[in-house]
Amino acid sequence: MTHATGVVRQDAADLAESLLTHDDVELDRPFTILRHKEGSGLVERREALRPIYEALVARVGRPTLLGGTTHGPSVRWSNPERTLLLSGDHGEATLSAHRAKVFAQDEFCSFDSDRLPYTWQLDRHGPGHDHGWTFNGHAAADGWAATEERLAGMLASWAEHLPVQAPGDWVSFKLWASRDWGRTMIVAFEPAETNCEFHVAIEDRDHEQTPERAAEMRARGWQDVDELRWWRTKLPETDPTAAAALARVVVTDLRA
Repeated sequence: MTHATGVVRQDAADLAESLLTHDDVELDRPFTILRHKEGSGLVERREALRPIYEALVARVGRPTLLGGTTHGPSVRWSNPERTLLLSGDHGEATLSAHRAKVFAQDEFCSFDSDRLPYTWQLDRHGPGHDHGWTFNGHAAADGWAATEERLAGMLASWAEHLPVQAPGDWVSFKLWASRDWGRTMIVAFEPAETNCEFHVAIEDRDHEQTPERAAEMRARGWQDVDELRWWRTKLPETDPTAAAALARVVVTDLRA
């Protein structure tokens, strides 16, 4: 793995500034700024990228948009002429520069053809210009297996990229099944909750909490229930199977 030494951070920062501002840079070409060792987990990749990311922000400022894919980061800095993209996969992180208008048009076409260029994106109102287009909606999954896989990918992406890009923040969403609309499920990633960063909870107030009910819920993957009849499952980000296991609890309960 390329270590995040001072030299590497400086080189990455110099490259970012050049790609974003210089007229003679090569556009649309990814430049590798970090290589991960084979088999490295999300926490190891995250901590390797963190000092380099901090150096980029120190040099070229806050990003316009934060984000990630199931494979790597997806962060962009934008001005009217150019978009600088931090991307990559489980093997490496790269920087590339693109003509802003062309990049936005290509990204819109990707969404319009159901080829998603990122898994999640967060607008923290950073400097620069976002195209502001609204993408057409598509079904995120076409079956239970795809739902579980894509949810697991999003959870893992949150864990790998959110703590670097938005230190101190947490993220969650509420989920309802149409046939059981009043029963709220909350899916979350909370970096401050050491050893239980992945978290899902479901309201179960409409069911009497009998031993039979407890056995049924634990068979679905739920761990504990509190006095308010919320069942919860918490898993550590250091477990490479945690994101998939949490997604499996969510989908299993929805199917039930």
